Amino acid sequence: MPTGPTDNAQAQAAVARALGGAAVRAQLQYTMAVNWQVPGEVFVLVRPGTATRRGETAPDEWVALSGTEVDYSGARWSYKDPMTGVKRNLAPDDLLMRVWSPHPRIQYHADSAVRPALPVLREIEKASQNIAARLDSRLAGNGLLFLPEEIDFPEQESGATGAAGFMEYVSGIASRSLQNPGTAAAQVPVMAQIPAEMIDPIKHIDLATDFDASVVALRADGIRRLAESLDMPNEVATGSTADANHWGAWQVEESTYKIYIEPLLDRLGDALTTHWYRPTLKRMGVTDPDRYRLAWNTSEIIQRPNRTEDLKWLHEHDLISDDAMRAEVGVGDDDIPDEEQIQLRRLARAVVAAPSLADDPRVAQLLFGFEIARTPAATQIEGGQPPRRDAPPAQDQRALPATQNNQPPQLAASAAPPEHLIAATELLVFDALSRAGGRLLKAPLRGQFGSVAKHELYLKIPYDPHDEGVVDRLLEGSFQFTGHVAEAFGRDREQLSTQVEEYVTVLLTTRTAHDRATLRRFL
Repeated sequence: MPTGPTDNAQAQAAVARALGGAAVRAQLQYTMAVNWQVPGEVFVLVRPGTATRRGETAPDEWVALSGTEVDYSGARWSYKDPMTGVKRNLAPDDLLMRVWSPHPRIQYHADSAVRPALPVLREIEKASQNIAARLDSRLAGNGLLFLPEEIDFPEQESGATGAAGFMEYVSGIASRSLQNPGTAAAQVPVMAQIPAEMIDPIKHIDLATDFDASVVALRADGIRRLAESLDMPNEVATGSTADANHWGAWQVEESTYKIYIEPLLDRLGDALTTHWYRPTLKRMGVTDPDRYRLAWNTSEIIQRPNRTEDLKWLHEHDLISDDAMRAEVGVGDDDIPDEEQIQLRRLARAVVAAPSLADDPRVAQLLFGFEIARTPAATQIEGGQPPRRDAPPAQDQRALPATQNNQPPQLAASAAPPEHLIAATELLVFDALSRAGGRLLKAPLRGQFGSVAKHELYLKIPYDPHDEGVVDRLLEGSFQFTGHVAEAFGRDREQLSTQVEEYVTVLLTTRTAHDRATLRRFL
């Protein structure tokens, strides 16, 4: 059973030379795929390398051949060299492998999806020939012009008279207008003098028919029918995948790979494994060569469904490893933070959850590079002595002027903010984070984060939060509705604006996800 890539150095060295090595492997795979799609068979020829002047052996030569270029006659195999066109007999040391899709009835015959589409291909070819013939035909394009023989035209320089002279006259004017298309003379109509009674008898007959107009539609219908017959998705067969053409659509859905591409790769891998790879490993002295097989790594071309959110949940609940999470989002080992960075990030998140930790000089020095100076508490009196127990409580300066003298106990500064205030403030936070995410989502990144909410883009798109002015630019124009929320809930406008802005700034600076409990502590 396949268990993944091997670490055996000899097995890796052998597979590096499969299909001629990296230099010619892509072209050989293309030739094999086309032959598999159209005639349904391909021959793979391996010619052993010859000894060089230095006594070394050159690498084996690999060739992909169409079935029409290989012949078996008189108990001898021969083939036509694709580079020279010269017919050559198969040498005793040559290895010739046939990879084919068996016909359901006569299984030694090759079959493909193109064979049932041959009548459709003939229709497409004849429609194209019809269009090309009409383009080439002067008669079909221009029709017939009948001129009365009584009309007398002046003699031309070539000596032509009558209708022939008139046609020569018109052709000469047309050629001169093509030579000088930008002049006014090119826009002047052709003038000729003929008797008045001869104007009506001049007739032009158009030979076009209704069928000519429908040929293009017939060809388009034939191409559609062909796309439905081939072993590939319709949009791929017609050269367009969604909004990307066949040059840009290099990724395929996993179902497309399973249905259309995997059968070809399995056949090629089985043939090369059985007739070349395992015999090669045996000659190299690899023990148990039957344990190994050739296969293709398709992780770079298969576009799998976005499982980031599911894996994120599993990672947060310690059900998958950090390596699995990084592999899913495509982060290499070089981007793994060192232990010092990890500890600093954990410390920053802890300070966000409990701001009082920043009072510790060691924490402030680690996070900010300087100590945070704290002013004495508002309840402290001069000299550092605690206030008298019977002293009246200090008035809350954050209260609105209208309520400073009659503030009820449930709205004291130490009371937790009400839940409806938290919910309203969260809308301000989501608005600010959405603006920041929209500014981070530049044009080259569009389409890569379709499953990520806009207010969470700052957690996905890399940026340097410590770069001067970055956070200010991301939050420009935010918090415009803070005053309305403060007025609705009887809070100080400036104080609430400062609290919300500080909270969002901390989220962007530490790249931490929004948490309602943390927001409640900020308020």
